[in-house]
Amino acid sequence: MTTTVQPATAALEVPPPRRIAPALIKGTKVLIECEAWCTVDHVAANENSIEDIWHAGEYADLKVPRMSGTPELLAFARLGVDEQSDEPGMQKPFVFVDDGSAGFYMTPEQAADEFAANLEAFAAQVRAMAKTAKEGQR
Repeated sequence: MTTTVQPATAALEVPPPRRIAPALIKGTKVLIECEAWCTVDHVAANENSIEDIWHAGEYADLKVPRMSGTPELLAFARLGVDEQSDEPGMQKPFVFVDDGSAGFYMTPEQAADEFAANLEAFAAQVRAMAKTAKEGQR
């Protein structure tokens, strides 16, 4: 008899760790499962129901320098998950980008494959414009 070892599949991968964290629901302290990457203060949020709790990570800010002053926030991105959402896509971790006027929710694949590629192309175009502008200053 021969035993063949099968490689582990993606379905068997260990998910990122979670922790138990305090939260307030209408002023009552409860303990919830919280994503390891979540930075939300669920006590300070003091939600109305358990369904209102969602998890979010650190902000990644896109700031724009200004000729006449301090850089200004143009947009931010954040990791999130809303396990109680009516939308199945938001019940799993997603990437959220907000420009101050609209929020954009993306799957991890959309964020990595499409949005990040668009940002890289945008950065290349901005660098090319800056180079052209600098050459025009001679």
